[in-house]
Amino acid sequence: MKAPGAPLTRTPFLLNVGVRSLVYLVVFLLVIPAGNWLLPNPDAEGTINISRDDIVFSFAVLFVVTFLLEVNTLLGQNVLLAFITGRYHRPRVEQRVFLIIDMKNSTAAAERLGEVAFHGLLNRLIGDLSGAIVAHKGEIHKYVGDELIATWPLAEGLKPARCLLACFDAIQRMAALGPSYEREFGQRVEVRAALHCGPVVVGEMGSFKKEIALIGDTLNTTARLVDACRETGEPVIASAALLEQLVVPTGIAARALGPIRLHGKKSAVELVALQARSGR
Repeated sequence: MKAPGAPLTRTPFLLNVGVRSLVYLVVFLLVIPAGNWLLPNPDAEGTINISRDDIVFSFAVLFVVTFLLEVNTLLGQNVLLAFITGRYHRPRVEQRVFLIIDMKNSTAAAERLGEVAFHGLLNRLIGDLSGAIVAHKGEIHKYVGDELIATWPLAEGLKPARCLLACFDAIQRMAALGPSYEREFGQRVEVRAALHCGPVVVGEMGSFKKEIALIGDTLNTTARLVDACRETGEPVIASAALLEQLVVPTGIAARALGPIRLHGKKSAVELVALQARSGR
């Protein structure tokens, strides 16, 4: 599933905003006479006359709205609204689900492709993964190198197992797009993923560059689960703490790995390997 307006995402920001605004304006101007023709009002006198000032004003309004929507896209889902409302001006603790998806063999790919071509591969990879996550109500939190970090408020991620469905839909999508990646970049791309949940502190951070930061052991533990994927060879690992709170979809098989000591953690963590059942 391509993002709306996908061809424009490769254009400079202001050109993108301007073209979108112009398209919306044309649609708006066409809708008015079409509506009058489809639903004529016998009591109305004459037709609606649209002046040049009306067109300029409409374009300006559409430009501002489109600009704000695109800024929201640059900052991340709902981040602009959070800044405007001051929701996280004072840090607050939230229960969240985290999903980290990491590209396998990225170092070898970067060495073979070179920096510019590898950037193109990562850019496409992130776009393809994000579509599946957003489709399941997930928020794209951050890109860290070849990793994508997604999050859900706990209740949103658990019902109906949106976090798991997003993860496996993303993996399935990468498998389906394998031939396309092979033609464009000379290789198929495989990913590994980790899921965990728990409390994090959410708040505004920075002065010259601001962001909504999510800080806490929960996110650090999720990153350690990615390391566990590398060490065990499992494509997807989730914490038992997460799986205990949801119903695993029938198309996903779960296998307990037992308590595993993660790097930097004092206590072992109960982990579960997840895999799509054949025919899913």
